[in-house]
Amino acid sequence: MRATASFRVDLTGLEIREEDLVGQPGDYYRQPDFSGGAIRFAAVQLGAAEAVFNETRRFLQELNRTNDPYQQMRLGELAGLIEGGNLWLRGAADHASRPTATLDAGATVAYANLVRTAIEDICLRTLQLAERCVGARGLLRPEPFERLHRDLTHYLRQPAPDAAIADAGRFALAQTEPAHRLWQ
Repeated sequence: MRATASFRVDLTGLEIREEDLVGQPGDYYRQPDFSGGAIRFAAVQLGAAEAVFNETRRFLQELNRTNDPYQQMRLGELAGLIEGGNLWLRGAADHASRPTATLDAGATVAYANLVRTAIEDICLRTLQLAERCVGARGLLRPEPFERLHRDLTHYLRQPAPDAAIADAGRFALAQTEPAHRLWQ
């Protein structure tokens, strides 16, 4: 992520007082807030996938490749992927407003894990289709696509993706409600 700026900070001698603390020990990992954070980073990832979509389209328009039926097919699929991701994020917002979100932390964690997994799949498929659209030429500097592709590929590497989807499966297996009512 070369476009970002990182700095070193020397905290030698810094004293932290009781009133400087935010929350209690262990609060950071309290559920469902901790896993709910996955929805926030999934939204950022989807935003990056949308930037990849926009840059892919710009690249094809600039090369006058918009009449190619295969490019049209790929762009249609990309548009569907992005909209599907937006629907997942809207679903997460809807879930957060339901009583289940506050009454059943396990449901919220499982739903967040579903969102996280779905958005990762959408982003990976977006990258694959976009690569086919732009070819090797689009993956080289100074094309903006190169940086977007590199950054999103890196940012998608979140910890324990298999555990996240297994948790959602564990939750679903423990329920007796029909699928359309699992998250209500």
